[in-house]
Amino acid sequence: MKNNVPGDNISILIWNMSIGSTLSWELAKIMGSSHPYLAPLSVILSLQSTDEKTISLSIKRLIGTIIGIFVTVLIASNMKINGWNLGILIFLGGYAEKYLKLDRKVLHQTALTILFVFAFEHQTKHYALDRLRDTLIGVSIACIIQLVWFRIIFRKP
Repeated sequence: MKNNVPGDNISILIWNMSIGSTLSWELAKIMGSSHPYLAPLSVILSLQSTDEKTISLSIKRLIGTIIGIFVTVLIASNMKINGWNLGILIFLGGYAEKYLKLDRKVLHQTALTILFVFAFEHQTKHYALDRLRDTLIGVSIACIIQLVWFRIIFRKP
């Protein structure tokens, strides 16, 4: 028997992803992003079965993104793009996570951010800023949409 929790219904998840992706892409473009796909990426990855899980994962995604950007921009600006340097950056970012006693979901977000910022920042010189802004937009919209659905489904007349 299923719980009566928003998100158990696949249709709600599809609507949430579709609406959230649309809104976040357009807001990222309005805010000046050259990489607006990063905002819906955060929506899609952050939406979970409950509002608490969505908020928790969104916070972890944002923290991991901030740490990944910080490590990469601080250390990698003069590094050659190759697998060895990527491995070193992920190693350093991973131990920053361990030192801060954050959980594995933050570690995964940090590693992904390091990968993409390291690979793309050399090409566009503003990928890191877009990544941070668009992640914030995406996780905010995911949380808002999840909370709206939660309130609609569980509102009391």
